[in-house]
Amino acid sequence: MNYYRYNGFINVYKEPGWTSMDVCAKLKGMLKVRRIGHAGTLDPMAEGVLPVALGRATKDVDRIGDGIKEYRARMLLGRTTDTEDVTGKTLSEYSGPAPHVDAVREAIMSFVGEYDQLTPMYSARKVNGKKLYEYARQGIEVERKSKHVSIFNIDIEKLELPLVTFKVTCSKGTYIRSLCRDIGGRLGCGACMAELKRLRVGDFSLETALRLSEIAELSERGELDSVLTVKAPSAVAIGKFDGAHIGHQALLKELKRTADAEGLRTVVLAYRFGNESVLSGEDRKRKMAELGIDYCIELKFTDEIKNTCALDFLKDILIGKYNMKAIVAGDDVSFGKGREGDAEFLRRHAAELGYDFRLIRKISIEEDSETQVISSSLLREKLREGRMEDVSRLLGRNYGIHGEIVHGRHIGTDKISVPTLNIHVPDGLIVPPFGVYAVKYTLYDPRKNREAGSGTGIANLGYAPTVSVDAGTVNIEKSVKSILRLEVHAFGEIGDCYGLSAVVELLSFIRPERCFDSLDELKEQILKHDIPEAQKILKGDINV
Repeated sequence: MNYYRYNGFINVYKEPGWTSMDVCAKLKGMLKVRRIGHAGTLDPMAEGVLPVALGRATKDVDRIGDGIKEYRARMLLGRTTDTEDVTGKTLSEYSGPAPHVDAVREAIMSFVGEYDQLTPMYSARKVNGKKLYEYARQGIEVERKSKHVSIFNIDIEKLELPLVTFKVTCSKGTYIRSLCRDIGGRLGCGACMAELKRLRVGDFSLETALRLSEIAELSERGELDSVLTVKAPSAVAIGKFDGAHIGHQALLKELKRTADAEGLRTVVLAYRFGNESVLSGEDRKRKMAELGIDYCIELKFTDEIKNTCALDFLKDILIGKYNMKAIVAGDDVSFGKGREGDAEFLRRHAAELGYDFRLIRKISIEEDSETQVISSSLLREKLREGRMEDVSRLLGRNYGIHGEIVHGRHIGTDKISVPTLNIHVPDGLIVPPFGVYAVKYTLYDPRKNREAGSGTGIANLGYAPTVSVDAGTVNIEKSVKSILRLEVHAFGEIGDCYGLSAVVELLSFIRPERCFDSLDELKEQILKHDIPEAQKILKGDINV
């Protein structure tokens, strides 16, 4: 399954002057997402609620579009335009006697119910594969069909003729511009729309809509997931999922089986505790995508979440926000204030709240004649000790660090003649002991979202207290650097890798990190000891 940085719906406040696609284009660049779409076009002059789908949520846009919509409109009586709003070219201006306020009220309220509304020429509906506004801009008027719409309610808020402000609740596909046009037609004076604000689309309301600047701030803080919602019926798993070890994988397989059997989307709500983890938030999402999970949403464990009672969390968040119809949980599941939301709590409320509950027991392994329960805590312990074989066993795969390829000091490439990749290690990662490892690496092109090469080599994990290069001379530098990096000396040519990222699998520990007294000493250690040792490991002469 393809990886997307964000998956879910976000409630955007569209400001006047932007088209709906302008908003999507801005978000696409801001959030660095490849798939994006919106549910329900808003005219450029309009403002208000615009539900936007990110990543895999684009498959579920139709679930939003059918929702009831609510608007506040301002109508100008006595003028008609080609766009049916005040931005268009004036077609007529009424010069007769002004209609009485009672007649205006009656005309407006007469549209409550169902009626056939003629689609405006300036609209995105298509005729013969071409959008109507494209014909209109060429001065071509084409025959178009009326659409059956429903006006559920109209609340007239102000009558200050020739301006009228009203709130309208209507069905999908209703054009408020055209409603103003039709009200003016019924009055005989003509009318066009002067202002429009969308207040609601389904359960997306104006009160929770976010402006683009607010979305940018949330993204910068790594908290955008907190406002994403899921609209498709879903099967949910909740927990830390740090490392995505084989215990997690067993639970997620059951989650997928449950979802497939019931026609649901899979949703993983991953708590984020503290500042240290085996996987970065982005890599946890990547791993979930590899395991076939539709939505992986990261929840920062805030005081608000911590102090939410379990029943409110279940009703308002799991069911209300993520449309949960089934939940798969381990026997240690907990949520809500005082950890009240345990397995028995979920089982007790399942029938009442209309969801299925499946319990998965934890997996154990045998080690040194002892039975150990597989957990993230055990994984972190083995990782910190540098027991990479045990780490791989717990993960069901080789342990890897994923990071951007950055510029280094060019010692490996220029001074030792070994192609080198400098990998930025994300902040907050729990890593094994510093030193040199035999490694495999895979390059990724984030722009194309695909692999860009792979190979083997050796890598130094740490602060590289070896040598520094200054103005072409080599200086001894024994002070510890402040930037944690993974320097990979590749076996074979690598080309220009800047702009790519890499996953480096640390297979086996070779030696601790150390400082050398000269560049020659470093070169000898790498070429005569580290590389031959790594080659033996990679050929299988030494067990990995």
